[in-house]
Amino acid sequence: MKHGLMLFTDSFGSDAPSTDVLGWALTYAAEAERAGWDEVWTTEHHFTTAVHTPSAVAMAAFLLGRTGLGVGTAVAVLPNHHPVALAEQTALLHHVGDGRFTLGVGRGQPRGDLEVFGDGLAGYRDISGRLALLESALRAGEFEDVRLVPDVPERPPLALSAASVPTARLAGQHGIPLILGPFVSLADKRAMLDAHAETAAGHGHRIDPADHIDSTYFAIADTTDAARELLIDGLRAQLLRGAPGTRSLVEQPELTAEGADAMARKLAANVVAGDPDECARQLREREELLGTGRIILMPEGAGSVEAVLTTVRRAGAEVFPGACRPA
Repeated sequence: MKHGLMLFTDSFGSDAPSTDVLGWALTYAAEAERAGWDEVWTTEHHFTTAVHTPSAVAMAAFLLGRTGLGVGTAVAVLPNHHPVALAEQTALLHHVGDGRFTLGVGRGQPRGDLEVFGDGLAGYRDISGRLALLESALRAGEFEDVRLVPDVPERPPLALSAASVPTARLAGQHGIPLILGPFVSLADKRAMLDAHAETAAGHGHRIDPADHIDSTYFAIADTTDAARELLIDGLRAQLLRGAPGTRSLVEQPELTAEGADAMARKLAANVVAGDPDECARQLREREELLGTGRIILMPEGAGSVEAVLTTVRRAGAEVFPGACRPA
């Protein structure tokens, strides 16, 4: 199992300038490399002070040069980008990063950036055409009558983020591995993987289950109760803050304190949180149930720079060695 660190570049509701917020993320990455993590993953969010990375691919390129870790995007928002441009960028980062780059794509959220960069709600609701074009360009190394340069990788480093069975089936249709979304229960993730395998086989694709990627929020503390409460408190505050500056393209009721607490506690039922031994046990359990070969862990849900650094540092020394399943 490869352990990856998600870099949300969360401001934690502060008025910290972007230089500070992005500096925190670079510190997390440096500490992760020192602590023995395998990968870091970047995100894409626009027009909000909640998080400060508008380009997952640009941030990934920087981290490929800054670290020796594997680097992935989770995700580059597919409706916001031309698929052939993403294919070219993936090929470039594959070569200059010595094969350490993974392009994770997804539909994003129904927010105003989709109207600025793409086709609005229509592009959000139907990503099938863009996904097919991206997969084809990465596989064939050409688009219509043009050749992609640099040469595309022999095995496209591509994954699709999914939080539902229909999206899992879409990935299976194209032979693309999944990034299992963090807001989905383990039972639903298992159902998504089964649906993906069935659809992939029906379209002549063989995918190693270890090519799929799990994701979840993550916190370590001296006791399991303390770690879980740390995440509940952080997620509750995050949900209440929302994404200042962004505009939703679909009508949503205002979230109350009670509603945010209920959502945070529901999310906490599917996270990895506890003392080091409990976290290692939960990671082994997830690997056994899902069979994924990689997991993206998200300590920024705990709500502070200090909590993130504590989890990043302790994970390498106290959790990951015990998380390996016996051969």
